[in-house]
Amino acid sequence: QKTTEMEKLFLAIFLAAVFLIESSNAAIGYAPFYRYYNGEHFYTINIQEIGTALPGQKGKYGYASEGVQCIVSTEPGLGLLPLYRYWNGKEHFYTTNANEIGTTVPGTTGRYGYKSEGIAAYCFNAPNLKTVPLYRYYNGEHFYTTDASEIGTTVPGTVGKYGYKSEGVACYVYPYGATVKQ
Repeated sequence: QKTTEMEKLFLAIFLAAVFLIESSNAAIGYAPFYRYYNGEHFYTINIQEIGTALPGQKGKYGYASEGVQCIVSTEPGLGLLPLYRYWNGKEHFYTTNANEIGTTVPGTTGRYGYKSEGIAAYCFNAPNLKTVPLYRYYNGEHFYTTDASEIGTTVPGTVGKYGYKSEGVACYVYPYGATVKQ
């Protein structure tokens, strides 16, 4: 497969941008929250889990990168809540509400067959000057986005594009590209 000069340039610019964002945010405790898809959506701050961050490129477990969803904190702080990650053998689930699944202990299975994978990141429990909502949707698998137009509704209980029903705001995060300071 031939790679054009323009594709090579795009790849170099994208990887440089990811490196700069990660380098500057890592020093102050913030990182990109990457989104992937392989029939279910997966989110992580750790590129090594899937092995790529380049949008469209496939990595481990058949996940294709969909790029950076938002910016999250890598450590606890004032106004920040843990965003717990779970796996039930079919899909990943993320919530700030420990009671929703009933366990936060990694490796322990809670409600609905979800096993805790620990804390994915930290996010805000309320909006502030620079944050945006991270919306949660469900259509047989959970989907999270900061872009309300992706599904077309943010009203809890209403169904939008692709049959996704809004479950409201999961938490508040910094939009991708935001300058974040502690």
